[in-house]
Amino acid sequence: MSDPVSSSLMDDSQRAGMVIGRVLADGHAAVEATVMIVEGDTPHPDIASITDETGAFQLGGLAAGWYNLEARLGPFTGRRSVQLGAGESAWVEFELR
Repeated sequence: MSDPVSSSLMDDSQRAGMVIGRVLADGHAAVEATVMIVEGDTPHPDIASITDETGAFQLGGLAAGWYNLEARLGPFTGRRSVQLGAGESAWVEFELR
């Protein structure tokens, strides 16, 4: 049986989806926050992104399905869930406190 997270990565011949978004901390851009896919309590740092100076991130190459995301910056953590269709993009915003 294959790992569901590993199998969610697709090759270029398939229609991959993307999660894009922004991470804020107290209303300001959360620079260098880590956003990753988690399964249960297990983070998958191989499917992760570091936010830029505007707090923006993107996770690409994802198959259709539900994803649990976690954003971390120092002691602050936020979680969101998102559903992707084949080839779709979804916007997710985190507010860390």
